[in-house]
Amino acid sequence: MDQQMLKLLLLVAYIAVVLVFFLSRRHAKGPKIPEPPRVPSSIPVPWINSVYGLLRRRMQHFVDVGVKWRQPISTIALPGMNIYVVGSTKFMTSIQRQPEVLSARFFFGQIIPGMVGVNKQSFDSFADIKGSGSNSGDSLLLEGIRATKRILNSKSGSDMNFDAANIINCNFEHLGQEKFDQPVDLWEWIRRETVLAISESTYGKNNPFWDPEIRSAFWDFADDSIWLWLTSALPNRLVSKMLKGLNGREKLVKALHEYFTRQGHERGSPIVSTHYSIFAKYIDHNEIARFECANAMGSFANTAPATFWTVWHIFSNPALVADIRAQITAITSTRQDEDGHVVHEISQKRLREETVLFSALEETSRFRTSGMGVRMVLEDTTVSSGEETFLLKKGGVVVIANRALHTDKSTWGDDADTFVASRFQQKAPPMAFRGFGQGANACCGKKFALHAISSFVAMLVMRYDIEPVDGVWVEPGQDGRDTTSQVASPVGRPKVSMVPREDAGKVSWKFVP
Repeated sequence: MDQQMLKLLLLVAYIAVVLVFFLSRRHAKGPKIPEPPRVPSSIPVPWINSVYGLLRRRMQHFVDVGVKWRQPISTIALPGMNIYVVGSTKFMTSIQRQPEVLSARFFFGQIIPGMVGVNKQSFDSFADIKGSGSNSGDSLLLEGIRATKRILNSKSGSDMNFDAANIINCNFEHLGQEKFDQPVDLWEWIRRETVLAISESTYGKNNPFWDPEIRSAFWDFADDSIWLWLTSALPNRLVSKMLKGLNGREKLVKALHEYFTRQGHERGSPIVSTHYSIFAKYIDHNEIARFECANAMGSFANTAPATFWTVWHIFSNPALVADIRAQITAITSTRQDEDGHVVHEISQKRLREETVLFSALEETSRFRTSGMGVRMVLEDTTVSSGEETFLLKKGGVVVIANRALHTDKSTWGDDADTFVASRFQQKAPPMAFRGFGQGANACCGKKFALHAISSFVAMLVMRYDIEPVDGVWVEPGQDGRDTTSQVASPVGRPKVSMVPREDAGKVSWKFVP
């Protein structure tokens, strides 16, 4: 029996367990307000349709429902539990205003410990067991989020942005005048370079991700992250035979455990050292290393594919390449060093002002989104828009189908299903853009990710010409069925030629504040 069939059988078993559990529950009677309309079913037993969709498309099934039916909010009925799929912005304001009862943090407080394999003590310390979505409460999850936001919005965060830009520049310098005589796998190359830059700016000189085996282990873990959560109650010996992600996770845990044991965090970024000091009050090094796997997931799993797709969209459009080069040239000063070499210096501070590049980056996040926002319904509550109100029952799950919101023509216009690089040179429609989440659940690493991606793309655009080896940019496709990332990686592996635009022996590039 192959691995794919084992995964399908595992998912069936998991759904069966969930159904049995929720059938035993009794919901309290709420107000006489209707639930959102049910998703139409082609067969008499609606939940059979959903089980088939989950088997075929896994987590993407819910996004498919939102995109297909385009309902503001609809119900997928499962025995004892409802999934509420949000397919437009109509009820988003009401949802965003109730983070304590429609809680993303409660959901992640349950899923992350299972995904990284912590013990019960660590789970109890980490999970937001009261379900609070506010900025108060005693849990490592909330303390970690608050600390990350505080650091990234301070001077330390600005320093991290500049450090990442300099590391990116140094990595390009090490490439030197390499002409890449062999075709380059664009995804593999960007994935490697992105992880190296972000991990060194995060973990410092003892960065464990310099080891290619650890990078490979991370991606095995990331690709199987959902399945690791689903199988968290099973013995590791059994799971390891089905999922290479388990072995990848354990190898990653071992490397991060060694990093903390050798006090690598003391020479890392403020985020790593602060997280360590928070977690070390309650759990040991091995458990801290497990939670650090989740932090690495947040750092790399979205940033690498978002960088790839930004590069793909830019270089497949020669006019866009020219526009971005013109804007970056305008914020670049040129001088000669004492040896007579030409030095181009890009203002890292002014880079954020370059509307063409950042518009293309955010349009990539809109157009290439494959993920969803998830909220647990912790008590019977209502969502309203105008005179229309629906009841969401306790124990249900709200799934915000990001692709449905991002391709809604009534919000974005008739070209909503087309990549338009200049789209974000104007303000995005309210509640419609979910590239980095919104409100209380917005990604706390958004600024850092945007700076890292923009620095990488800026340096690549200015230093290299990139062309597909067969002369045509062919859509490589996305899957996203087995990943927790919001932007799925490419299915195909585009092969490109990369040629330096200038003689690296005579010309260099760098970022300046």
